[in-house]
Amino acid sequence: MSFTTSEQHLNVRHFPIAVLMACVLILAGCGVHDRALLTPDAATYEGFEPVGVPYAVRAFGDLSGPQNAGIVDDLTAALRQRGNSNGLNILALSGGGPDGAYGAGVLNGWTATGQRPEFDIVTGISTGAIIAPFAFLGPDYDGSLTRFYTTTDTTRIARFRILPAVISGGALADNAPLARAIEEELTDAHIRRIGEEHRKGRRLIIGTTNMDAERPVLWDIGELANVNTPEAFALVRRVILASAAIPVFFQPVRIPVSDGTSVKEELHVDGALTQQIFTYPSDLPLRSILKNAGLANKDNTVWLIHNKRLEPRFEAQSTRLGDMADRTLNTLIRSQSYGDIAFILALAERDGLRVNGLAVPPRFDKEPQQAFDPVYMSELYRIGVEDGSDPQTWYRDLDQVLFGEKALP
Repeated sequence: MSFTTSEQHLNVRHFPIAVLMACVLILAGCGVHDRALLTPDAATYEGFEPVGVPYAVRAFGDLSGPQNAGIVDDLTAALRQRGNSNGLNILALSGGGPDGAYGAGVLNGWTATGQRPEFDIVTGISTGAIIAPFAFLGPDYDGSLTRFYTTTDTTRIARFRILPAVISGGALADNAPLARAIEEELTDAHIRRIGEEHRKGRRLIIGTTNMDAERPVLWDIGELANVNTPEAFALVRRVILASAAIPVFFQPVRIPVSDGTSVKEELHVDGALTQQIFTYPSDLPLRSILKNAGLANKDNTVWLIHNKRLEPRFEAQSTRLGDMADRTLNTLIRSQSYGDIAFILALAERDGLRVNGLAVPPRFDKEPQQAFDPVYMSELYRIGVEDGSDPQTWYRDLDQVLFGEKALP
């Protein structure tokens, strides 16, 4: 079988992506470009902000200290402004690549019930970062999710460049097609609407991983939309692209940053590298924020949509390199997801929030025929619609998988 650099489907059954990643790591180490002079140094990197943005629009996901204080004040004021007497609603969307079709289906099914809340905070990682802006804007934008997650194939996501990657290093695929798809789906009008909702006190947060710092970064997309310049709108799309940029498979996204005197660059990649799903950092005193915003003792709820299966699956394991690599990657992702969800549940219990969750159910057992297979995604989307349409599916999957029973009533 031969592969070219054209926009050709990659059959993941015959040549697993994990094997291709391994080939690049083994054979192309000497081709890696030295960026030492392009990056901030370890002592000062925290003081750099994106070029062209007049104020802070992001924070580290492991934030603390003065940075934390500013976020506390902002969130308290925002929730007071919202005046949501029914309580806080947080929607968290996980990574999962093409399995984001599940989350898109859940949202569409949920809309049909007439019970989908207007979320105060929406967070997204990786494929969840692609879903999040439309989930934030509300049911009127469900059609965009349906179209993207049922008609997209591999050629709209990536152009494979396997031979150049093996010879000279870099990524297995050029993500320019995905960048174009994001620009087509997330227009300037959409971003302006995000800014309008931000001014009403709602928050849209996208997570990336700063590869230079090995730390999660949380981007306030509404605040960035409020800058209301072409450069800011372009950065919104680049952040979403970065959040979905699987390392080695996709090119990292370079973001110019400045400390006011010099311009450097940061490399940002898939947010799922540091967390598969997130709500808010542990240093954020949400119980106190809710009290100060008049939301203590309300029906404050976290809604988790995990775009992957969480149940372990027994299957006799082949010892072929590709099969072993795929199984290893899937096991690592599931294990990290367990930890991230357990962390969210602990935070929610500490701060007095209820947690409702869904994950791709065991009854979905299809396999894709290419990296982004519209037939596979359409079927998973249909399963998501079924689950989102049935309120009884909430609560069960995540807590039962993790603990064998509902952890929070």
